[in-house]
Amino acid sequence: MAKTLSVQTKPTASDGVVTGRTAMQIMSSLEAAIRRGTFAAGEALPPIRTLADKLGVNRNTVASAYRQLSDAGLIEGRGRQGSRVATPGMGATKPPPFIYDMGAGNPDPQLLPDVFGALQRCQWRHRDYDDAPDEPALLEYATQQFRQDSIPIGDIWISNGTFDAIAVVLRATLPKRSPIAVEDPCFMTTLGLLRELGYQPVPVAVDDEGAIPQSLDQALKSGVKAAILTPRAQNPYGGSWSTARQKELAAVIARYKDVLIIEDDHFSALSQFKPVTLVSDDRPNWGVIRSVSKYVGADMRLAFVNSSKELGPKVIGLSAFTYRWVSSILQKTLLATTSAADYEATIRKASELYKKRRETFVQTLAKFGIESHGADGINVWIPVEHEQFTAQRLMEAGWIVRTGSIFRLNSPPGIRLTTSTITKSQSVEFAKLLSSIQQHGARVQRSA
Repeated sequence: MAKTLSVQTKPTASDGVVTGRTAMQIMSSLEAAIRRGTFAAGEALPPIRTLADKLGVNRNTVASAYRQLSDAGLIEGRGRQGSRVATPGMGATKPPPFIYDMGAGNPDPQLLPDVFGALQRCQWRHRDYDDAPDEPALLEYATQQFRQDSIPIGDIWISNGTFDAIAVVLRATLPKRSPIAVEDPCFMTTLGLLRELGYQPVPVAVDDEGAIPQSLDQALKSGVKAAILTPRAQNPYGGSWSTARQKELAAVIARYKDVLIIEDDHFSALSQFKPVTLVSDDRPNWGVIRSVSKYVGADMRLAFVNSSKELGPKVIGLSAFTYRWVSSILQKTLLATTSAADYEATIRKASELYKKRRETFVQTLAKFGIESHGADGINVWIPVEHEQFTAQRLMEAGWIVRTGSIFRLNSPPGIRLTTSTITKSQSVEFAKLLSSIQQHGARVQRSA
């Protein structure tokens, strides 16, 4: 269990709570405290050595967390004085009139199905240790979804979300320190998970159609043992495979039959792109994972996994000695949710609105001469020259974004924004602000 440190920098300051064992966990804990104002602007953070000792982690782990917070513009180093919460610049003397969080990656809660109503309707009973782990009717539903999308059917099972599925698949098949190809920029949790499990991420460049075939081929030639790819709504870049891109990628991986292929199709129910896949019956090791969190809610920690017949027994055998099963309450609730009369209409509405909001945002940015990428999903990637400077200036004006440093391996700097709830007027306001920051920022950087 992670240790907890209650930090008081001065008698009149509010208590701040810092937790975590990994750099990402510590960074997220500190970021949340800063965002909610627990740590005030200019307030000192614990020295790296002190915090590392209190949490029982390596000093490099805390240093990495602080570095990421610095890249995000949330803290600033002052030499021997240590690190402090960043103070507003550009003459700001008071907090912004509102805070608009475009960094969290959450779906619009107003567009989610009625999960609470489904919970009340579901026919749940206590599960015993010797009961089957997966709800048969939910397995049948998942199988039908994969089959209608022309995905080969292997062993279908249910996991506690995407990253539990990825973890158990990798642990069942590959030793630690194995090189694994990932998209670059890549979803931050994927990178954090691989590092935590002891694997070596190998970057594969992406564009508006997802992974670039030549870059994937280069990674495969280097000897990677697995590739984690996103067919639709790549996070954070937003790319989705076209039919042509799928064929190019399939031609590349056909030469590497023994490489494990994991597809993270997290936006499946909401994407307006045609479902495509690289897996096939003649490939021994593959898994297609479809989380429900984007269209049912982040708290519904459940994903459908379709794994090859050769891989399935290894994974299911390991899971029997780890998480054992996904709560039957979640399974029954999800089944009741997808069985509701208005479910399909709710998903279609959400899909259309997410597309409209994302496209309006991208088009508005373009009118102000701002490059962005977001072909699918609820996230948009904006290349910027200075991540920390841009994020700090946006935060001072009331806009919270994610800096690209936590997503990137070798790819150029950028910021990620979530467009799930943004309005047209907010898109215009943000574009005006970012355009102004970019123009002003260039002068500031040159004169620094």
